[in-house]
Amino acid sequence: MTLDPRIFNVIQAMLSPAVMISCSALLLLSLVPRLSRVIDRIRLLNQEKTIIAKKPSREDIDQERIDSIEHQCGMLVYRAKLLKRSSGATLLAIFLFVITSVLIGMSFALKINIVTLTLGAFLVGMVIVLVGVGFAYWEIRISHNTIREEIEVSQAIADRLLKKSR
Repeated sequence: MTLDPRIFNVIQAMLSPAVMISCSALLLLSLVPRLSRVIDRIRLLNQEKTIIAKKPSREDIDQERIDSIEHQCGMLVYRAKLLKRSSGATLLAIFLFVITSVLIGMSFALKINIVTLTLGAFLVGMVIVLVGVGFAYWEIRISHNTIREEIEVSQAIADRLLKKSR
């Protein structure tokens, strides 16, 4: 039994979407832990807020910390939303790359011409990866602002406590 030499071309064509599947999966592997860390941070801040709120008497510094926690949680929720969108876009792109591979295989096996559909699925997948990367980039920008703000508020509270103890 001899193999049709065109089969090698089909296999090569099917590997291009497979490379994009791998690239997208690597991106997803970096997004999911970031999302988990953001969610964990929200939980820790809410726990700290609850501890402060349960105090029988609170000082101005406690209220300032609660205000800071509420503001940070708002930023963290927004970051989580961006990470969710980025992850969702990446998963959708993976789906489209798998569809592209299947369409390439079907066009050869069934001897039908679906080049436009196949190319369309691949290109839409690439655009969606671009959108997902955009969401991830925006989340990274916000994460820098979040930590900078937390440092500033913590420093202001520490300075007040130090002045008070003198």
